[in-house]
Amino acid sequence: MAMENNPSCGDFWMIMADLESENPVANIAAMNHASVLIGEGKLPEPLLVRRLIAGLLSNLAKPRHEIAVKRGFFSILKAIWTAIISNNMNMDSSARSEALHAILCYLFERAFLRIQRHGSMVRMFTVPNQLTVVKIMCIFFRSSPGIINDARCVRAFASLMLSPHAAVVCACAGALPSLSLAVPGFGFTMARAYCHILIVVPPQSSLQISSVILMLERLKQISTTMVDHPGFNDLAMHVLGALANHNFAVRKKVLNLAVSLLTPGNVRDVLWFLKNELDLAATANIPIEYQQMLEEAIRECHSAYPESIIRFIQDPMYPVFVDCFRYIKDFMDRNPMLRAQLLRGLLRALRHVKSSPVCAAAVWAISVCSESQLEAIGSMDAIWCLFGDLLDRRDKEKLILEAGEVEHEYMLPRDYYGVKDRDAQGDHLKPWLMEMEELLFVHIGLTQQADGSYSIASSSKCSGSEDVSFFIPLLDHTDNLEFLLQSGDVLLADVVESILPMLEEKANELQ
Repeated sequence: MAMENNPSCGDFWMIMADLESENPVANIAAMNHASVLIGEGKLPEPLLVRRLIAGLLSNLAKPRHEIAVKRGFFSILKAIWTAIISNNMNMDSSARSEALHAILCYLFERAFLRIQRHGSMVRMFTVPNQLTVVKIMCIFFRSSPGIINDARCVRAFASLMLSPHAAVVCACAGALPSLSLAVPGFGFTMARAYCHILIVVPPQSSLQISSVILMLERLKQISTTMVDHPGFNDLAMHVLGALANHNFAVRKKVLNLAVSLLTPGNVRDVLWFLKNELDLAATANIPIEYQQMLEEAIRECHSAYPESIIRFIQDPMYPVFVDCFRYIKDFMDRNPMLRAQLLRGLLRALRHVKSSPVCAAAVWAISVCSESQLEAIGSMDAIWCLFGDLLDRRDKEKLILEAGEVEHEYMLPRDYYGVKDRDAQGDHLKPWLMEMEELLFVHIGLTQQADGSYSIASSSKCSGSEDVSFFIPLLDHTDNLEFLLQSGDVLLADVVESILPMLEEKANELQ
């Protein structure tokens, strides 16, 4: 039916007056009257269209109207939109644009509210609807950057980034660079949300896996836009959680993204995570290719921030140190309930330490077991008391040589503590690990129970309220340790010097 303009100007003036009334009965009467006129193909004058649209929108926003009534207002709005688009109104271009803009703004807001309500379900919409949601989200993120703090909006966009449809994923990937520049925190927030969803909803088909690879590559490309976010140091660990996906190609991209997010503040955590993952991979019959990827990521950590990583971890000249650290770390990981007793026992038993690898591992374990502010401060005081002279000597060597590092190849004696370096079958023995066992089981009093669990003798137990520094051993009673410190071991000094700042930082954080 052709629409005719200006058939009943007085009727539309009455309709608008009733629409603008606060009387809901008058509002509904106006709606019914307008529906009849528009159904007959009659439209108001172009100059009255904007006012009619405003009246309809104000009634759609009134909470007292029932849903059925609002549907009536909305159907009139759609009819006016169709008439304007079809050019059935004699409107100039400016008035036409203003009218369409008013309706579009309402439609966008209506769609945005629906997206907020169903954020986690948008990836189940049809492909055209998903693409529409991407466009709407882009518009709202640019016009209202603050919605990046709305978890519903973040969840909706991140869900579309993991859409099962390639066209939708490509649309999201295409929008990421510009949105990351326009909206503060956008790249960081979406990267974190996407990796969390990736853990919950892992890709299944080859098409989905290809889409995930594309998205992880795009997130890596925009990683430089994330560095100013206050939570950036934690992002690499969020990303590494996506290694729970067992697809080889996805894991490779996850590792690449995580390495691109390294900072001096997170490299140690990332390194420990990767080392633990490597240990698990080596014992779980996981393909060698994944182990090689982890090893490569560890090497990249070393080369990215060598000054932030304790020297013994990265230097292949010192495998004995790595052995001791892994030994005690594995024990601590399997027996977390013994932390407090182990801390007390290590402080008591330091006097019995004979070698630098065991001493370094014990000092590191003390720093890890110190979880309260009191423990961190007490342990720091104990380490300073015992190793202060060694650290001073190391500082003087650096000043004298003006080289920053003393060339010192660490070598264990061939006949170490009277134990040859091979047994009767020709297999290598590791006397430093034997010393580690002696430290734990003999000097600290560690015992294994019938059920396989471990306990520590009561003399090493303490309550959390006691001052750890009370148990600092005296140097005149530490014959083995005193001899070790007098040797001026360069590597041991470097390890202790690297651990002390960690304890100090921990004590400050726990204030």
